[in-house]
Amino acid sequence: MLAFLGFEHVVKTARTHLVYCCCISSLIVICITIWACPESLRPIARSTALLDELPAEVPALVHYTHNQGNTSAVIVPDQGNTSVQIVPEQQPDSASDELSCAGKRIYMYDLPPAFNFALLEHCRYDLVKWIDFCPHMQNYGFGQVVNSTDAIFAEDWYGTDAYMLEVIFQARLQKYKCLTHSRTDADAFFIPFFTGLDALPYLYTNKSLTEMQGPELVRWLQENATDSWQRHGGHDHFLVAGRTAWDFSRPLESNRENWGTSLLVLPELVNITAFTLESRTWAATDQAVPYPTGFHPATAASLRRWTEQVRTVSRQYLFAFSGALRPGMTTSIRNELYNQCVNATTRCSLLDCSKIKCSHNPEPIYSALLRAEFCLQPRGDTATRRSVFDSIIAGCIPVLFHEDTAYTQYSWHLPITEPEKFSVFIPEEGIKNGSILVEEVLKSYSQTRIRQMREELITLIPASIYRHPSSEDAELTEKFRDAFDLSVDSMLKKVASFKSHPSTTG
Repeated sequence: MLAFLGFEHVVKTARTHLVYCCCISSLIVICITIWACPESLRPIARSTALLDELPAEVPALVHYTHNQGNTSAVIVPDQGNTSVQIVPEQQPDSASDELSCAGKRIYMYDLPPAFNFALLEHCRYDLVKWIDFCPHMQNYGFGQVVNSTDAIFAEDWYGTDAYMLEVIFQARLQKYKCLTHSRTDADAFFIPFFTGLDALPYLYTNKSLTEMQGPELVRWLQENATDSWQRHGGHDHFLVAGRTAWDFSRPLESNRENWGTSLLVLPELVNITAFTLESRTWAATDQAVPYPTGFHPATAASLRRWTEQVRTVSRQYLFAFSGALRPGMTTSIRNELYNQCVNATTRCSLLDCSKIKCSHNPEPIYSALLRAEFCLQPRGDTATRRSVFDSIIAGCIPVLFHEDTAYTQYSWHLPITEPEKFSVFIPEEGIKNGSILVEEVLKSYSQTRIRQMREELITLIPASIYRHPSSEDAELTEKFRDAFDLSVDSMLKKVASFKSHPSTTG
């Protein structure tokens, strides 16, 4: 009976499938899952009534408040328990703050929870039926705390999922000191839509509905924010899409079996800026921001301890390669790099992520990166890699093989106009045709030059991390501008530039 009650709750919660169970003995229950389209033709229904149907005896994974006219406080699970953490909204509290917020005021729309926090209720095998996302959503989206006996990873390290950017960003924006409740006073507008999480059922469960991501958001903005939405045609609006832009840019008229939703190509949304992990390089409204890594310092002391470790650690390898091979991708150079690393024997450190689970365990990754002077960063499924930022944070000089891996992407966070200051570039073609040996290229760098490049990487560490949102360390929050700070600062500059030259789009 308990099994049946559990399945009944799943049906009520997900509303995307029906489960029929048949008890054939006292110990065996056979269940058949039938995936079905809900009444609204949505993988996740856009209704707060959906949340009302959650069984009372099942503890909520995420709680939230929803106040008329004001964005609710972010409330997220703490360490996987049913206790919660609350990030209260930050507001200017003095005349000096009001003055310092000139040109920096951001209004966060009070979207219905179904566009953001309600999605977190579906983290356990609902968003993607074979993945439990709930552990990744803990601790403001940082994931589970790393349980390590190594003192290096004893503080401020988490098993962060690369795609939790929306949850992380939302928690930080709640603490942004220049949030305003006045649309009239706002300089920019944030749309708190958990875009990437919302896209998961479309991308992995029902591709026939991919064009349906976005129209309901557009309707809500048109009906509830007419003045602010129309004021600048969306040019002063931004959202976070914590995946690559390719996941949201399928042409409207293309085959439904093609990858991606069409959110970023909807006519009504083409002017908003989307913070993505990887941008379409020709789209001025796409802005790539750093992948979330596992390091989220809460104090300046924690950040200084790590940077000192990066500066002084003994590095016994010339270069390192961390990642999994791509045997089915003919354009990939990973096999060639793997073989070059093996042939370099004692000069290359190899971490095969097909054998060691790397994605939510930063300890083996950073242990490998800290032992090498240079780190190879070939393309993966797409051009960019989170490992580029792991490499920067570890002080391991990134070796790039394609310009789109970083140079055309992270203009707000990396000195991409002077790439030689922080990276090495080797063209893919030379690796593919065997005309270039990585070891020979890297041996040409002197120790003096390597130290200079590492110092440059150390200056880039704050820009590559997302600090802890609950930090009250004034030195950390005021002296070090992290990836969130630079993203918001640059967005505000972009909006100001548009308002000064409204004929220029993007």
